[in-house]
Amino acid sequence: MQMEKHYTLLKSAELLGVTTQTLRNWDKAGKIRTIRTPGNQRRIPESEIVRLLNYASEETVTPKQEPQRIIADNDTDNQIVHESVESTANENIVEENAETLAPLILKNKDAYLLMCKDEAVYDITQDIVLNEGLLPGCLLKETMNYEQWMETRYCRDSNFSAQRLLYQAFGSYDLEHAKQATGALSLSDCYWIKKYDEEIMFDDVTPYIHKEWDGLSADGVQNDYIWGSLSNLFVSGKTDKRWLDAQTLLKVDTFAEYEPYKLCLILGLENTAEAYLTNEGLILNNFTSPDYFYESMEQFGIEDDDIDPRDIFIEKYGETAAALFVVDYLVENNDRHTDDFGFLRSSSTGDYTSMAPYYNFDWVWSGTATPLPEAAWHGYRGYIHAICRNAIKAARDFEYGTIIERRATELLRG
Repeated sequence: MQMEKHYTLLKSAELLGVTTQTLRNWDKAGKIRTIRTPGNQRRIPESEIVRLLNYASEETVTPKQEPQRIIADNDTDNQIVHESVESTANENIVEENAETLAPLILKNKDAYLLMCKDEAVYDITQDIVLNEGLLPGCLLKETMNYEQWMETRYCRDSNFSAQRLLYQAFGSYDLEHAKQATGALSLSDCYWIKKYDEEIMFDDVTPYIHKEWDGLSADGVQNDYIWGSLSNLFVSGKTDKRWLDAQTLLKVDTFAEYEPYKLCLILGLENTAEAYLTNEGLILNNFTSPDYFYESMEQFGIEDDDIDPRDIFIEKYGETAAALFVVDYLVENNDRHTDDFGFLRSSSTGDYTSMAPYYNFDWVWSGTATPLPEAAWHGYRGYIHAICRNAIKAARDFEYGTIIERRATELLRG
């Protein structure tokens, strides 16, 4: 028996001529049948699309029509896009759908494009999606707009290394200027921006291949260098950190954070980033590449604010995800935000290929421990207890071993 097709929220909105928010409202009100993927994303069965289109054809409406962006056709040059219209009268569905939309040729030379490697993903200037599969998850789910997503990639003011570099390069702290001049290149993902008519490729600019620009021209004169990479400016988080090269991230004057990585290795938790100490601070080896980039849970996008994002993660990755939150408890890392764990994605297909390695234990030995998510206890209680028993055995080898032993004992009572 052939399985029924299911459509994303964005594609369903396109077919029905409504917004994704309207579909979310209908779902909450029970007006449309949806299913949830293992990643907790809504999918709408084809039969529901047909039912609603048939219902719309029986209604007589005079809707107010407004432009709505939708996905471009998958042509070779990514030049063909469409316009749709949305009904705002009584939330009725208009009859216009993807088969009746008129083409619009995209040839705006001043347009800025969001690229994933050499694939145009999104027309920033005209707010047009060009490749749905490679979009950041939050843009696909429309839980963030482009500017909000870009904010998640900027360094924080407390990253002094990046701030000094920004001032050296541009004589100011103008992040918007830096984004345009450098293409917002990063070593966390394969996204970057360029103008529509610029003949330049990912390999020409990526810091995976080229030495990062330090803000100065070859003769030592400060200048407004175009297409140099300043990925230090696009490292999220509050810690002072900088890339030494394409494989090496230095967290300046960070030392206590090493013990969680050491604990993970002793416990046999293989999904852990490689880390070691130097006189300058903690070194992390890059776990991304031009083929597989990182997307945080924040950038993935959470559609329901009432759901613990850690539960979504555990549902998807099982005990591998649960172990991360157990280690957080044992080392009192009480600041595991959604920008501190996430996924590895294929830069060619956009597929979510695996959970990213454990990293970022910035707030260790805080004096408080964040309770484990319910999903961890429900599915992996025995595994949690096994980790804790092993942690107690290993605690004597750690500077903060008494804390590890006490926190493990607490979890064994759970």
